Amino acid sequence: MDNLTPKSGADAIDPYLKEQNEGILYAFAKENHRVLTTPEIVEHVDLSRRQVERRLKNLRDQGIVGTRKPGRTRLWWLETEVEEPVSVQYPILKLIQERLSLQLVVLGVLLGIVTVICSTAAVLVASYGFSNYFVDVEVLLQATLLFSLTAVMFLLTGGLVAGTVWLFDHLGIEIRYNPDDSQ
Repeated sequence: MDNLTPKSGADAIDPYLKEQNEGILYAFAKENHRVLTTPEIVEHVDLSRRQVERRLKNLRDQGIVGTRKPGRTRLWWLETEVEEPVSVQYPILKLIQERLSLQLVVLGVLLGIVTVICSTAAVLVASYGFSNYFVDVEVLLQATLLFSLTAVMFLLTGGLVAGTVWLFDHLGIEIRYNPDDSQ
């Protein structure tokens, strides 16, 4: 489907509902035809057929999808045009959102960029003698050192988290965390 946007404010979908049913909306966005069967939708999500049917019925009750069962297979289509989820448009965002190690590396890279800017500013201030007017060279150098050490910390921590995750996957160790368990 092309650029799918809500038709009006009344037809806009709740962002939480859109995120919760992202896989189902992804199926409609990626298929070449507008009407899909339940098995076609199930292929695009990491849910059981029963869970997909339950979510589709919920979307139907809210007027987001329409349905009809002309034979043995139920057909589904979008009643309200929706914008593709951001993770469909930019899959790297979903990858970064799901991986702590990538988040830490991105922070490290951003702090590295700030370090380059601060160090460049410190060199310019020292070269042209602006220290009396704007900023002291020592303060800029201290900020540069702080940013560079913080960037290195984030990069090393991101690498450590990625290495630990790889090691656990390689050894077959699975860590489950469920805050709802009261043990």
